[in-house]
Amino acid sequence: MNLGVELEYDNLAVWFDRKTLHAMVQALVEAGVSVTWKESPEQFHLLVNTTDGLSDWKMQRLNGSYKLQVAGVPIHDSRVALVLYHFVEQAKGHAIIKVKLEDCILMKHVQYGEVVRIVEIKGAEKKMIYEKFCNVTMDQVIAALKRRDAEERIPVLRLELDYELATLFDAIKAEDQAQIKKSMEVLQGLRREMLLLEA
Repeated sequence: MNLGVELEYDNLAVWFDRKTLHAMVQALVEAGVSVTWKESPEQFHLLVNTTDGLSDWKMQRLNGSYKLQVAGVPIHDSRVALVLYHFVEQAKGHAIIKVKLEDCILMKHVQYGEVVRIVEIKGAEKKMIYEKFCNVTMDQVIAALKRRDAEERIPVLRLELDYELATLFDAIKAEDQAQIKKSMEVLQGLRREMLLLEA
């Protein structure tokens, strides 16, 4: 992955099993990053010492797996960014990754650990660089059926759908075409995830 000046993870949602979580901690340590952690029956609390200072990652423990879900994580430390990206892929997680370059911003939409869309933003201009053909594979259906935390994810997903529908309604009233398009894309992704979880 080509890293720019700054990397930011939005809508990050990754489910780790214990083995993968420990592998991520070990990868951070091997990359030269100082980490400390506390564990309780409900939570795994990871403090990552980046070049910007301490980054606090709290993971909820659900049915034997650990859920890392945060709205926005700016990461300037390339060591941490690369390790996190690798484990988002490995754990089949979801994220919107903003790569801030000198002259533009790249928005990478990752679903089930795979980049499905890359958008380049230069000033007010948006350009689609890559978009994966949208279809649900049998592997994704099986992964959704095997996922033990579907019961916890569905209520959160419904709230996210409600919020995005309200955002879309406001954008339609304000005739904000950019926000309408963005909300429609988000809703399509949430709809696909809901279909997989309720299958």
